[in-house]
Amino acid sequence: MSRIIAFLLSLLTVISGAFGFYRPGKEADFRAEYPRGERDMEKYHGIYTCAGDCGGVPALFVNGEPYPAAAYMTYLEEYNNYSEFADAGCKLFSVPVLFAGRWINANEAAKPFHAGIFDSKDAPDYSTLDSSIDRILSACPDALIIPRVNLSMPLWWIEENPDCTDGTGKRESLFSPEYRETASQMLIKVIEHINASEYVSHIAGYHLAGGNTEEWFHFDLNAGYGESAEKAYREYIEKYYPGTEYKGLPDLSLLKGKGPYHKDENLARYLEFASNAVADDICYFSYVAKEATGRNLAVGTFYGYSLEVSSPLYGTHALKVILDCDDIDFISSPNSYTGTRSPDLDWTEMYPADSVRLHGKICMQECDLRTHLTKPLSECAPGYDDGGYYSAPIWQPLSGKEQTLYQLRKSFSRQLIKGNGFWWFDMWGGWYNDPEILSLMSNMRNVYSESLSKQVRSSTAETAVFVDESAFKYMTDCPLRNTAFNQRNALGLMGAPYDIYDVSDFEQVYAKYKAIIFLSDLKTDNMSRALEICRESGVKYISASNLKKEFSAPQLRAFCSAQGVHIYCGSDDIIYANGNYIALCSIDGGAKEITLGGNFAYRELLAENGIEGRGNTIKVQMNAHETRLFELTSD
Repeated sequence: MSRIIAFLLSLLTVISGAFGFYRPGKEADFRAEYPRGERDMEKYHGIYTCAGDCGGVPALFVNGEPYPAAAYMTYLEEYNNYSEFADAGCKLFSVPVLFAGRWINANEAAKPFHAGIFDSKDAPDYSTLDSSIDRILSACPDALIIPRVNLSMPLWWIEENPDCTDGTGKRESLFSPEYRETASQMLIKVIEHINASEYVSHIAGYHLAGGNTEEWFHFDLNAGYGESAEKAYREYIEKYYPGTEYKGLPDLSLLKGKGPYHKDENLARYLEFASNAVADDICYFSYVAKEATGRNLAVGTFYGYSLEVSSPLYGTHALKVILDCDDIDFISSPNSYTGTRSPDLDWTEMYPADSVRLHGKICMQECDLRTHLTKPLSECAPGYDDGGYYSAPIWQPLSGKEQTLYQLRKSFSRQLIKGNGFWWFDMWGGWYNDPEILSLMSNMRNVYSESLSKQVRSSTAETAVFVDESAFKYMTDCPLRNTAFNQRNALGLMGAPYDIYDVSDFEQVYAKYKAIIFLSDLKTDNMSRALEICRESGVKYISASNLKKEFSAPQLRAFCSAQGVHIYCGSDDIIYANGNYIALCSIDGGAKEITLGGNFAYRELLAENGIEGRGNTIKVQMNAHETRLFELTSD
């Protein structure tokens, strides 16, 4: 392992400053051209984890066997419920690891969770990291842990490198080669410390986080606009648009134009660059983490929020870069915040999850569900949020325990049936500290663990939905931009499951579906090709657009049914279904009927007096916002 570390440190001095492989999406595969080692268990004294195929769905594998990726994490570790979750059967945990003792977003409205490892320039302090790990292992001696490493820079680095900051002037620019070099060296030091620790055999991977809210948004939420952007963008144009006159940074006010699209090619190229550069950083840091662990551990990241973050200024529209990177095993997002987490809506992934699965990567969801025990940060941990920033409606508790249990079952049912890994994110601590909740947690983990033994776990959806991340760079700040965000509400209520991809994957997958729905009609290269295929093959499709047509749930249901798609539920409720399980999330309550499309034995899960039977239909009486989950068995 020491030879690996030495090699990486010497390699960084050669390639960090000029490593960038930003390329226009239509011309490149974004694969990094740097040396990769082989897996080396002899030099690494931990375990081996990776993304592997489990019943047709990528899943977490530990030492060659599928492992239930149902984890627990809290930001405020002093208020943790590690013991309670361990008693409920949870063996997988995540823990925050900070390079810098700074808040996770640029406004720094709240107090940092704890000190950063590199707050002092010349004396890295690993004591908080070690105590964080020890706290988990004291509660669960056989725990596996995925540290969430925040690669943001300490204040001294910002003061020494004012030319390497973004538009805020207070945080690092994700375009800066100096940031990449320093952060990479820090990451190697952290991993080297962990590799030499007594707890190394409990480390199951690394979740690499950075940028605003740890989700790799530009800190200024304005495409990183500033001096570092000027230099990096010039190099990008010279390298990937040779012969094109460099026109400087574009006028971002063009995004406020009256029409749905702007026609400024320089602006479109800059927005393309602003996303590709962020994805490039993530790929590079993932490579560093892989090499520093002897390629023995799973590595993942937040990224690709084309369904949730419509603004191209955030830098999140280059998922194709991440999907083509062999060093990344899982992609994460929180459950959708659509409608401020309204119980009347489906909480999807923020990224096109089936493209992630198609490319062999685990969908690892952050289930940061508020409960009836949730309190504002300022109340839960006095002194952390004196300004009350985290007292907005999205942070408020649910009305009661019953609603909490309903929503936990809802989120779990989605993760189970979609084949996602996930973690319960107890952000301020104590959100799930209730006997009934913990009993449910235990039951859900058992169900999830059993699901990994199913021979086939893949989707049975007959409808495919496509978003086009390459289109956002052409859109002004107009309703069209929000089509993917808004249309998911009706999609979730149409009574049939659907798979969702980026349109760049259209040619690989379209033929196995009966109905096609596009969430854009802008004629980008990928979209034009998809539409051409539909015309040539006679595939029926519809295109949603906030400017022309936004479809209701009944309209979507009628279209899908006309194409032969099986409709499980004729009412506007949420259905999750695959070959093994089906869940109904009732919006308004009352008598509900699920049509299975065949003769199945069914058995209700997560209920003390659950129903069971056999047939083509399941009839249930439900409360508003209640979720019922059933296991299916066919002859």
